[in-house]
Amino acid sequence: MRRDFGVETMLRVRGLLLSTPRTVDVLRRLQSTKALLGCGSNVVDKLFKVEALPKPGEKGYFASPTRILERSLVGGVTLNHLAWAALLGVPAGLLALQGDDPSGRFIRSALSRAYGVDTSFIQVSKDYTTAECFVFIQRDGERSIVMAPAATSLIDGATVDQFFAGAVRDHALMVSSEISQVPHAGVLQFLKTAKHYGITSILDLDVSPTVAVNEAKLGSLEDLLQCVHVADILKPARHAAEELLLHLLSSSDKEKILSMPSSALVDQLRQLCGSQMVAMTAGSEGCAIATQQHLVEIPVSPLDKVVDATGAGDAFLGGLIAS
Repeated sequence: MRRDFGVETMLRVRGLLLSTPRTVDVLRRLQSTKALLGCGSNVVDKLFKVEALPKPGEKGYFASPTRILERSLVGGVTLNHLAWAALLGVPAGLLALQGDDPSGRFIRSALSRAYGVDTSFIQVSKDYTTAECFVFIQRDGERSIVMAPAATSLIDGATVDQFFAGAVRDHALMVSSEISQVPHAGVLQFLKTAKHYGITSILDLDVSPTVAVNEAKLGSLEDLLQCVHVADILKPARHAAEELLLHLLSSSDKEKILSMPSSALVDQLRQLCGSQMVAMTAGSEGCAIATQQHLVEIPVSPLDKVVDATGAGDAFLGGLIAS
């Protein structure tokens, strides 16, 4: 059994669902109903296959000596979970800044034609450059990603107020954002706007706090911690959850947190952040979900081969939203 969470899988499943009256009806009602509105990364993913991911200071080799770029696809943390949610019947729309450039046109066409995601809230300008990601995939399916957020990095609090607050007020049933490419100030204002209007918010912690603050330079740790306290639902990857808990506890006992069972980790995060739900993905270890009433761990299904793990967490979140 193979597991592939990429765009081709999305299109195959969508082709099956489009034959059902329910899905056709959902797509027709996108403009007239309340929807899941996501503000976050939306990129053209450029995929490269490599023999192995090089460590710092090492050289690496492409899988083919004559073929470098394998393909270009639309992607991004927020775009992906919106597309999966829409595929599963949830009206969804993207809030974003994009360039009037080939990558921007590629994304907008794919969202509206292939996935049924509303693009009417996207702000398009020749002054913006659309984001791109370079994805390096080794033979066993593990990957590394180098991101160029471009116009997404311009989404600050003032941008949210100017372009997106009205859409949240008038069209949102639920909102989602991320700790990945959007500046913390923009994420925080987006989440606060949703809370002001009584709309449930979801925050995907795709990268660890250290990466977000030091490498991605999205903002301060203090702003990030405010974001996790304002969001109603948190969806961290395990590595991000572990580091977040260290900061919330002001603890230096890293080994204790690293050894915590997933269920204990999500339950403690939920209590410390005041979240309605924490749903943590942990790769081959499955996921753990904590609410006020429930605490569960869900294992993964056995696999013979992993083709590509890119987007697995995004597919999980899209399914969680649809459920």
